[in-house]
Amino acid sequence: MTMHPTGTAPEKGAMLTLTGYRMDVLGEPHGFGGFLFDTAGRLVAQDGWTWLYTTRIVAGRWESWARRFHPETLEREAARLVLRPAADRDRAVLHHVIAVAPDFHVGFLCDGRGITAATAPAPDGDFTIDPDFALYPEVGWETRGGAVEGWSLESNGAVVPVSEDAGSVTFWQGYDSYRKEGGFGELGWARLRIDKVTRRITLEARHEGNPLKFLQDGAICARCGGNLDRDIRIGGKHAFFFYTRPTRRTLRIGLALSEDPLFFDGVEIEMFDDLMGDEQVAEKFEALQFGDRLHLFYESMLKDQSWRTGVRTYRLGG
Repeated sequence: MTMHPTGTAPEKGAMLTLTGYRMDVLGEPHGFGGFLFDTAGRLVAQDGWTWLYTTRIVAGRWESWARRFHPETLEREAARLVLRPAADRDRAVLHHVIAVAPDFHVGFLCDGRGITAATAPAPDGDFTIDPDFALYPEVGWETRGGAVEGWSLESNGAVVPVSEDAGSVTFWQGYDSYRKEGGFGELGWARLRIDKVTRRITLEARHEGNPLKFLQDGAICARCGGNLDRDIRIGGKHAFFFYTRPTRRTLRIGLALSEDPLFFDGVEIEMFDDLMGDEQVAEKFEALQFGDRLHLFYESMLKDQSWRTGVRTYRLGG
């Protein structure tokens, strides 16, 4: 079937035709986190295999795990625990992991209050939380003008490289605000810098254009999306996948297209897909292209309240 927008929007079509769906790729309660990418925003892979990061709830706390994974064939190996939450936090959910050097990997994670970073000597090595980096909510659009209590920030699968040399790499990292009570949240960018020599990670600035104008009239939120793979183009434009809640009990998957990699100018948005099977939530989207097929990976919560890794396959071109 070909996905089309809903409501009163003109029927332009997303040029995506659904051809396959796997509700649970891994066969175990591991929610999707992300893949391993390089500093240019491209998948790190050898013979088709990369590293997949997932999250698992153990004793009420969210851990991160890593395993070798083939995103085209969906073959996988056993997972290894790589990160536990800090003592005073309830989660450590890796979503964007960057291979900066063969022995230097940086992961951005949600700790339940905001975004922190962790480093590891290998893709599946033990990650150590960086005590000096944090991106926590500030009063403003991130809190809808209210106090920061009850709000958190999460890194997402969006990145736009800014510069790189032998000493450092700078990029725009996508992130979103979130308030569990009410289900609110929107999307923005923060410019981050990784020093390759000192191996320090710093926040340089929030983008002055934040938030992205993805929130539809009357909707509760537009959040938890992006696409790390910088080579993905749909209709010749950059693609940004996200979810929105028209009401507290409904969820739709949206797609933004733009020639602007930061999605501030000339943005086309449509709601092109819905929850399927036993899904109650679908979020953390990352798409990879194989020929004329697009594999859209994401995290889902099923009716049994377990978190899983799902994938939908689309044919490009309608």
